[in-house]
Amino acid sequence: MPVTKRSTLALAVIFMVAIAGAVFLFWRFERHAEAPISVTQEKTVPVLVAAWREDFIPAKGDGVGAIPEGWDMHKKPGTRSALFSLNGQSEQPSSFLQMTALKASGSLVTKITEVDIRKAPLLRWRWKATKLPIGADGRIKAKDDQAIGIYIGTGSTLDNKSVSYRWDTETPRGSEGNCVYGMGTIKVKWYTLRNKEDVSDGGWFIEERNAAEDFNEAWGYYPEKLYLSVSCNSQYTGSEAEAGLDWIEFLIVPDDLQVDGENKRAQK
Repeated sequence: MPVTKRSTLALAVIFMVAIAGAVFLFWRFERHAEAPISVTQEKTVPVLVAAWREDFIPAKGDGVGAIPEGWDMHKKPGTRSALFSLNGQSEQPSSFLQMTALKASGSLVTKITEVDIRKAPLLRWRWKATKLPIGADGRIKAKDDQAIGIYIGTGSTLDNKSVSYRWDTETPRGSEGNCVYGMGTIKVKWYTLRNKEDVSDGGWFIEERNAAEDFNEAWGYYPEKLYLSVSCNSQYTGSEAEAGLDWIEFLIVPDDLQVDGENKRAQK
């Protein structure tokens, strides 16, 4: 078949287009190889380390009604004592601190000696309430009972200050206030975190508070010596209360999450 000038020109054009395409693809490949790869970084919540933690696991040989090692029972003079006990056995990781009060009042108290609350300001715990004192209301002195209250405090018997996180009955969630006991020697800033609306299924709740900032806001300083107290009360309402505390811990906040003494992770 004879080759004409027109066919020769067409072949030449096709050849030039092919060469141009190859050069373009090679240039694109080199450009992508040299360019930095853009990766979208997801924000992650850092895992915080516990400066102190209590899991309420019985020691071997503990009998029924045992209380945790390092904790002391405090009773209210002239009032029946609430009952505290470790519910479980040493080989069971599901044990917890159980408390009941039948027209009674009482607290378990431990000293927190190894915690700097400015470095470990977050208090986190898991609790439940299964029976609330009937008609109790933390806003009314004559009805000031709670199935469970957790106190972070400092001081002596003559000058004691604390903040308290409460599971109330009638007190609205989010309420807060101040109260005084022991003829003015014990001063408490309290916060209602849960009430009767949270006991329908008897489930557990995990809470987290910036205890350092709560205390500083209430009393104007960060305590150096700490105690932690767990209370159960029903004496004012003459009724019954029952609750459980699974574990409780103080968490260290890394320096990069600290901003002027506060931290970005936990809100008060």
